Amino acid sequence: MSRQKGFTLIELLTTMGVATILIAVAVPGMQAFKQNSRQEGSVNELVSGMRVARNTAITMNSRVTVCASKSGSSCDNAGWNEGWIAFVDLDSDRALDNDESILRSGAAVEGITIKSGQFSTYFVYRPNGRVMLANVNQNSGQFVICDQRGSDHAKGIRLDLSGRARVFDTHSSGLSLSCG
Repeated sequence: MSRQKGFTLIELLTTMGVATILIAVAVPGMQAFKQNSRQEGSVNELVSGMRVARNTAITMNSRVTVCASKSGSSCDNAGWNEGWIAFVDLDSDRALDNDESILRSGAAVEGITIKSGQFSTYFVYRPNGRVMLANVNQNSGQFVICDQRGSDHAKGIRLDLSGRARVFDTHSSGLSLSCG
């Protein structure tokens, strides 16, 4: 007589029960991991673009414009969360011309919002590395990066008087960030 190999119904149901519990525990953790990765990626991409723009402005002794851009090829007054570009602005008109090339760009990321009260659609790095808007005295501000989790999980990018970008969050800085 040969013995048959396989699982009993009780063994199969036990294994499926354990697998179901493991999946129920792992899925929310994976969602948080995915949301954190998306948000961190957006923050890092924007900060990296700011640093390249600032360094280029200093080394080329020229103005570099960073502006919101949905198209990725012009400053089209879109929101920051729809994308952005950074370019050497040879004629200081805050518009990408044929003789100017894009240094860096960032695309929209699903589920991420990027807003700034001070820099609504653009800012310019001067040759000394400092930031300015239409007025030379407007030279600092912040961006708030949010996802559907709200203000408790928001990240901030602060452009200080020197033009340097610094990343912070509510928990480490004690500052309040609003996603509203």
